[in-house]
Amino acid sequence: MKPLSFQSMFACLSLAALFAPRAPAEGAPMTPLLLDDFRTGISSLGTRWEGFSDRVMGGISDLRLGIEGDAEGPYLALTGEVRLENRGGFIQARLLLKEGRSSHYDGSKHQGIRLIARGAGDGYYIFLRTTSMVFPWAFYSAPLPVTEGWSEIRIPWSAFVKGDFGAAFPLDVRKLRSLAVTAYKKAFRARLHVREIGFY
Repeated sequence: MKPLSFQSMFACLSLAALFAPRAPAEGAPMTPLLLDDFRTGISSLGTRWEGFSDRVMGGISDLRLGIEGDAEGPYLALTGEVRLENRGGFIQARLLLKEGRSSHYDGSKHQGIRLIARGAGDGYYIFLRTTSMVFPWAFYSAPLPVTEGWSEIRIPWSAFVKGDFGAAFPLDVRKLRSLAVTAYKKAFRARLHVREIGFY
């Protein structure tokens, strides 16, 4: 068997490094960032929330997305009926982290996502997309555990796995494109409220 040349070995090592999971370096300073507390209609990164449902792919789920409030202040309200017919099964509120098709946000200076949220039911997830993804149905997901009362939730990067429709490479948090709060994968009446969301 012909041995690999130095150039071939270097190329293989470079590819392996390129597609390896990216996480904060040990000992690196972590920086919290509040993305939105829903007081101004625009995130701290200058982007806005958008609502999507499985109707974009032929599903029939119903979505209602808006800003509501109580004595403690405003919050994002994601409500609706998640239905599984026609290969559907989701409603979501999505936030681009940078404008522009190839733009991205470097999440390596954070440990994960922090929310203050409440909700009914248990079919909620955080979705992440990166600039490495080509197809719109590819994502990484982590469960979003909520209770009926307001609570702080922290979801580390290590909790995210490739979504049901796959992603080509492990999650590279340096290339975050968007995040979404999603009611997904089961038929139920969704009610999710988010008072704060950001990185910790």
